[in-house]
Amino acid sequence: MRKPQLEHIGSAQPDVPSPKMKERRGLPRRQALVRMTAIVCWFALNMTIANLNKWIFHRYSFKYPALLTDLHMLASFVLGRAALAFFMSPTPAARAPSAATQRSVALLSLVFVVSVASSNAALQYIHISFAQSIGATAPLWTVLLSKLITGQSYGMMVYGALSLVSLGMILTTTGEINFVWLGFALTLIGVITRALKSILQGMLLSSAEERLDSISLLYHMSKPSMLLLTLWVGAVEREALHDESIRDGSLWLCILLSSGVAFFLNVANFLVTLHTSAVTLQVLGNIKVVMLIGLSVAIFHNEVSTTSIVGCSTCLVGVALYNQARRAQPAKEPTLPLRGPAAAPAASR
Repeated sequence: MRKPQLEHIGSAQPDVPSPKMKERRGLPRRQALVRMTAIVCWFALNMTIANLNKWIFHRYSFKYPALLTDLHMLASFVLGRAALAFFMSPTPAARAPSAATQRSVALLSLVFVVSVASSNAALQYIHISFAQSIGATAPLWTVLLSKLITGQSYGMMVYGALSLVSLGMILTTTGEINFVWLGFALTLIGVITRALKSILQGMLLSSAEERLDSISLLYHMSKPSMLLLTLWVGAVEREALHDESIRDGSLWLCILLSSGVAFFLNVANFLVTLHTSAVTLQVLGNIKVVMLIGLSVAIFHNEVSTTSIVGCSTCLVGVALYNQARRAQPAKEPTLPLRGPAAAPAASR
């Protein structure tokens, strides 16, 4: 006689995760990969364009920074339009932004042009090292403006960490200080508007009402930026039209390459802002200076002062503390900066 089979009640079968559960588990890993890729590309493109522009200004004695920035925006307009037409499927909001979004993009363009213009004008009165020392305070200004505009609150650890980052960069970039009130004011305006630009672009990229992707935002921003920059060129750099020294074909090849890199750098800039924050973008700007110093020592064996070593170390300690504080910082859902109080959310079309 066969014995009945006994059920093994105590031995539970292992749970097999569903495809949706697997997708949710893999999402943070993919987001971290995208974030890290954007940051690495941002660093690489920053260093590339810095060397290209240095070559343009010094090798060819090109003295028209506003014109170069205008050409960068022209390239962003052309390449952005091509990307949207042939390689992307933009949302209705990206193809035809609402009036509130258009006003916000126009404000972003104005802030961008003011930042570039004031920073360039300041170098006529103060040394680059002094301007860099003032620029090192950009993360602190970003936190203060973010709290004022978006209502985002920050813990004391964030303020302490960013103070260390700024102090470290001030020590790193310290040099001969030629204090001129006009130069100082122009540099400070450039720093504050740069911080404001980071906040505005972050709001447009992640707004709950009507968000834009990186390329769409760059495309729409490039049009008013070009208009403002062309007016600036006509006001302060119109001698470029008659300057025979800039007729060199190799110069314009470098400018074309610089403009192409600028397009991808702007996209990377927006992606870093989207996947991190406006404050983190400014912190990364200070890390970039530390990396450039490290590369110059490793490749060219340049001498570095003790003050610079202390400054770099202080900056990196501040970055580590900021990264730790940021993980515990809750994110606030942004709204469009120039959205009217009575405006309704954009309807899906």
